[in-house]
Amino acid sequence: MQRINHLISLFSALLVLFLAGSAFFLSFESLKDLAVQIGVAEELAWLYPVIIDGAIIVFSLSVLRANLTRERTVYPWVLVSVFTLLSVVLNIIHAQQELLAQFLAAIPPVALFLSFELLLTQLKETAVRLEVQNSLAEIVREIREKESELNKLVRNRSETIEKLEGEIGRLTEKKGKLKIEIQSHSNGNSGSKPSESDTIGLARQQRTSKKQEAMQQLLEVIRTRPNATLSELAVGIGRSKSTVGGYLSELQAAGFIEKDRFGWRVLTGVAIRLAR
Repeated sequence: MQRINHLISLFSALLVLFLAGSAFFLSFESLKDLAVQIGVAEELAWLYPVIIDGAIIVFSLSVLRANLTRERTVYPWVLVSVFTLLSVVLNIIHAQQELLAQFLAAIPPVALFLSFELLLTQLKETAVRLEVQNSLAEIVREIREKESELNKLVRNRSETIEKLEGEIGRLTEKKGKLKIEIQSHSNGNSGSKPSESDTIGLARQQRTSKKQEAMQQLLEVIRTRPNATLSELAVGIGRSKSTVGGYLSELQAAGFIEKDRFGWRVLTGVAIRLAR
């Protein structure tokens, strides 16, 4: 189908060229003969139709170029119209005074204008179509380049992800091995090292034993020095006054000592019960 359209366009362009050439030749002869009639040398008379009808072709090409480059076409169209009208008028002047002859004389320049404009229209459409095809090909090429770049980025990213996954797997395996080693060391040393709860219990027992010893010493000091002050009691057992005050409160609450107006007094048999 595309080949048929191409052949039709080519055949149409050839016919238009033939029509334009025929019209140009007829108008050329009329304008040349008119130039000779007004006294122009015959060897120079051919320049007049070239200037007038040739200007139509040149200005029409300017219109085509302006359309393709998306420029303003007002001025070229004005020139085309002016020289076409001039050619028509001169061809009519050259014709006989009969109306039919004048009508026939006006046909060649008008046909030249119309046929050449038709040819330019076909050329414009062909140029636009080629431009669109080239733009499409350029877009396709850019798309392929971008797809290639995208595929390259995806491959690089996939390789990076694989490396990271491998590194994560290696570190995870190493972490598991370290956990196993820690557990094995903990199990191997569980028989020789006391647990945290055992250590805390032992410390509490030691503190309780020391507290009982300090209270026993406090009772001995009170028994020998019932009128001793709090500071003297603290110095006597080597504790702070606040600690001694706490001991005194506990001993009094337990019924081991009592306080009178002279000081502290140890109740009978307390030392024996405390020792037990």
